[in-house]
Amino acid sequence: MKILIYGAGVIGSLYATRLYENRANIEKILSQLQTDQIDQGTSSFQITLLARGARYSSIKKEGVVIEHYLQQRRTREYVPVIEKLSPSDYFDFIIVIMRKNQIKEILPKLNQNISPNIVFMGNNGTCIEDFKDEIDPKRILLGFPSAGGQREDQLIKSIYREDSPLTIGEISGETTRRIKTLKTILETAGIQVKIAENIDAWLKYHIALVSPLANGIYLAKGDNFALAKNKHAMKLMITAIKEGFRVLQDLGHPITPNYLKKLYHMPRFVLRMMLKKLMGSENGKLAMRDHAMAAPDEMLQIANEFKKIKQESSIPTPSIDTLFEYLPNN
Repeated sequence: MKILIYGAGVIGSLYATRLYENRANIEKILSQLQTDQIDQGTSSFQITLLARGARYSSIKKEGVVIEHYLQQRRTREYVPVIEKLSPSDYFDFIIVIMRKNQIKEILPKLNQNISPNIVFMGNNGTCIEDFKDEIDPKRILLGFPSAGGQREDQLIKSIYREDSPLTIGEISGETTRRIKTLKTILETAGIQVKIAENIDAWLKYHIALVSPLANGIYLAKGDNFALAKNKHAMKLMITAIKEGFRVLQDLGHPITPNYLKKLYHMPRFVLRMMLKKLMGSENGKLAMRDHAMAAPDEMLQIANEFKKIKQESSIPTPSIDTLFEYLPNN
């Protein structure tokens, strides 16, 4: 079994090291698996990380160094690393962990490569619409990671909870052998996994939640602590989230995952207290603020994706529209 993590940012680096640390246990599990998605004759396991430029050179020389914020520890792992993907490089799974707006340039390389399974993991409101003309949809799985953080030079500062699950899903909603195999491998590495029955709806609701939060941070000029004290901004964000959920329901997308149903029906004052606590914390800074400020291009990408989605609905979205105006380079 060979897995490539395509992208050596915060999350790609974290998952690559977790898989590398647990490769012996993964090999034991693989010897017990019977699946038509992997080579039957081997239970060996290889994890490779693809990085470019200075990041590639740093990993090659110094390894992947991660400061685990919540766990209060630092690790260094010399994960095998490559700088480019050749057409003949075979991997059972290629897991792409990059910003959505950066993926377009690598699609031709992925299409030319012989690997059978490509997992696009990250913000995505358009399902496979942006990929299907470049890559056979049968090769594609979608997902979303359960970690965040920031990179300071070559040091990764990662924030994640051990019990917070990564989400993956087949476009068809089926629980296939390949997705069960991937789930088993990731969970053997200590990465909790949930398989979504409707990954498209899951990702759409995620951007309906995240986009207003990011745009609220821009409204507060990047100060999440000031945002937590700004009643007007908090009201805008909460109303925008509920507007987005109404749009998706109007278009026939069921609310998923289940905890978002509780959030949607939650009284506004309770939701305001929750968001105020999140945004006024160091966790909120690392998990939300730092990513929003480091990736305004990605936040613009997902905001535009949702803008396109809501054009198909007659539900009014004044709060979403107001927050959209605070996006940098809008």
